[in-house]
Amino acid sequence: MVRLPYVTALTTLFSYGLLFAFGQLRDFFRRILDARKPSNLKGYAPICLGLEDFYTRRLYLRIQDCFGRPIASAPDAWFDVVERYSNDCNKTLHRTAKTSKCLNLGSYNYLGFAAADEYCTPRVIESLKKYSASTCSVRVDGGNTKLHTELEELVARFVGKPAAVLFGMGYVTNSAIIPALIGKGGLIISDSLNHNSIVNGARGSGATVRVFQHNNPAHLEEVLREQIAGGQPRTHRAWKKIIVIVEGIYSMEGELCKLPEVISVCKKYKVAVVTVAFPATPLLLARARICISASHSREDLIKGLEVISKVGDLVGIKYFPVEQEKTAVVEKQKKIQ
Repeated sequence: MVRLPYVTALTTLFSYGLLFAFGQLRDFFRRILDARKPSNLKGYAPICLGLEDFYTRRLYLRIQDCFGRPIASAPDAWFDVVERYSNDCNKTLHRTAKTSKCLNLGSYNYLGFAAADEYCTPRVIESLKKYSASTCSVRVDGGNTKLHTELEELVARFVGKPAAVLFGMGYVTNSAIIPALIGKGGLIISDSLNHNSIVNGARGSGATVRVFQHNNPAHLEEVLREQIAGGQPRTHRAWKKIIVIVEGIYSMEGELCKLPEVISVCKKYKVAVVTVAFPATPLLLARARICISASHSREDLIKGLEVISKVGDLVGIKYFPVEQEKTAVVEKQKKIQ
């Protein structure tokens, strides 16, 4: 596990501590000054209590010009960011006519379709005209189209499974499916660094949630033993169901899960394992399929295949069964000769 350098941690904590102290001091003087002013809000419940909005008022306000920045172009890999200025300590920000060309490092545009594409854009516009941007309803209530069905069938064939369920986004997938897998009387044992969508899904399930140390199968076994021996809270009855939730690749850390060891522990105690993957298609310890747009030239395809081949060798996910068969046939012919 990567540890933060001592000096970096110390200076960061000191900076936050200094901002927190000055913020508290300003709040103290603000309360003194406001106490002398007449208030028309007596009898009303406060919108925020305690430190709920302290970060927004005293910390975020100083740096809000770094966030929520408007752009003046399509959100491609490179885009034009509008420059802004403030005359009242960042309370209000005013746009200028100047723009800066910036590299986009914070986008969900995984496939590069946010900007104009010669192949995809015309087809997207045609689909929007035919099917509209949204069904304005959930799928079980008249919101299902043939596109949903076709895509689910395509995904099922792609991953080699009998069926697939399509969700609009990964966050909803976890927060919606986990309550369907387990409920009250069940036990969820979750990795301490699981994604927030998993945390919300576990909370919404009604099951008891316990946490084990990040990527630590030994501590997972300790937690399992303790919870199986203790049973449900108050009644101490046996758990109706126990599941362990981990991520195949931890999306916030980029770290691989020790899945074989986790599965070994869970098999020992007859516990189900739910592995969440971001993206959902498993690339490591499985197989990878690459889709290249038909709009590319032959030279682009050849170059792309060369790069994919090198990456496959480096990562260890290269799998060409046809080539292996050809190699075996060639070797047999050489031996015969």
